[in-house]
Amino acid sequence: MSEIANYFLYRTEESETGLPANCVDDLNLDDLFAEIDYCNSSIGRQYLYYLLLSDKVSGVGKQEALLGSLSANTELRDFLSKTLRELNKPDAYSIVSIIEGNNVEISRKEMKVISICRFLPFLFLALTLIAHSGYFLTLFVVAFITNVVLHYRCKPKIQGYFFSIPQLFKMIRQAERLAQKREFASVTPCISDDLKEVEGLKKYISYFRFNMTLDNDMAILFYIVAELARIFFLHEAYAVGKTFKLFKEKSAAIHGIYQFIGFLDTLFSVSILRENLPYYCLPGENKAGERLRIRSVYHPLIENCVSNDLVLHGKSALITGSNMAGKTCFMRTIGVNLLAAKALHTCFAETFEADLQMSLLSSIHQGDNLMENKSYFMQEVTTIKEFIDKSDSGNHLFLLDELFRGTNTKERIAIAKSVLSWLVKNGNLVFVSTHDLELADMLEQEYELYYFSESVKEGVLSFDYKLKKGIATEHNAIKILELCEYPVGLIREAHSLISSHTSIFIPQ
Repeated sequence: MSEIANYFLYRTEESETGLPANCVDDLNLDDLFAEIDYCNSSIGRQYLYYLLLSDKVSGVGKQEALLGSLSANTELRDFLSKTLRELNKPDAYSIVSIIEGNNVEISRKEMKVISICRFLPFLFLALTLIAHSGYFLTLFVVAFITNVVLHYRCKPKIQGYFFSIPQLFKMIRQAERLAQKREFASVTPCISDDLKEVEGLKKYISYFRFNMTLDNDMAILFYIVAELARIFFLHEAYAVGKTFKLFKEKSAAIHGIYQFIGFLDTLFSVSILRENLPYYCLPGENKAGERLRIRSVYHPLIENCVSNDLVLHGKSALITGSNMAGKTCFMRTIGVNLLAAKALHTCFAETFEADLQMSLLSSIHQGDNLMENKSYFMQEVTTIKEFIDKSDSGNHLFLLDELFRGTNTKERIAIAKSVLSWLVKNGNLVFVSTHDLELADMLEQEYELYYFSESVKEGVLSFDYKLKKGIATEHNAIKILELCEYPVGLIREAHSLISSHTSIFIPQ
């Protein structure tokens, strides 16, 4: 995924916000991306990945008319697919390196020298042949040796672009073809201006395309002849200098063309995705007094997933239940659907109504960080502190699984209650799962209470994965140990301790 993630990483390095790495891991977004990716081009995959992880509303929702055309008009869709497949090469991933703008440059002084020296061997050779003079022959040799030095000084600068520049040329060419279709050009109104802007650049980058072909596809003899020509006329050095200068001048236009290609491929992917889903809906706006309304929501990565319904008004959601009952999976389902609503204008549900401006943050998978010498608990403390700081700005969706399980019960409950009460301030929405039933009593004014349940019948453990209102009442942990054939004496002692258990008192 590293090459696919390059564009997302570039945008975040440019101070654009996106999902943190732990959230990507918590929601298995790399797996989700693989499931929704129907792109034809490497550029499209990079752009789709960026949209999914950007945690921002994309422009897909404004293109429902075009999505309808792609679904109904197979000729239009086939044309788009065929054109984009020309960019379905691993080399095309490297175009991002050009967009980043960290390209090497040839100084203005050096370019002046190259501009003069590229004509001198031909001039002195011609004079030698005309005048039959050893003096001009000597000058020819000196000029040729000078060009050899200049050529091989510039050659390392181009080697990193042997793959990206030919793909850049192809990207511009395919964008020109697509922009001829009114339906596609309307997606990016300024695409014609961007294409005009890079017209002068095409002349130079077409040389690199030819150069690449020689280096790889033709016989060694032709390579040698071409290399001598490049030295004699300094074609390569001159083209390198002009190209890098134009990269800087035309960077905005190049980026615009990249986005044009990427967005069209994303639309293609969305159109195919919708056809392959069991059902889907378009995201809707919140009804008055509601924070979230979902009906028959499911997770696209789970085969035969049990769907669920939920309506939240002024409160957040606290979910209880045993392990494997579905708590964490349901929270992931909420997060995945919010991101899909933003990026793809598509939800895995019959109804999904929420504020799409909510930013998503999660703490589901926590672990020891050996590189930073942080324990599980300290790692979680650091993460939650970041959430608290961000919560002040409001309108966040927090997904939290078993807060502070790395510490003792008494302090865990006290801290969790305080954190959860804090996070719901300023219009934030919180989904939290817990085994601590005490939290349900403490937070019932701020959180709607839900649970998932399981049953053990005739030695068989089963789950229905349906979300229910209220608090989990089943206590089947010891029964599960019995099913796993724990020693009888151990089970008997556990039951005895349960019967004499005294609830933990948490001072108010």
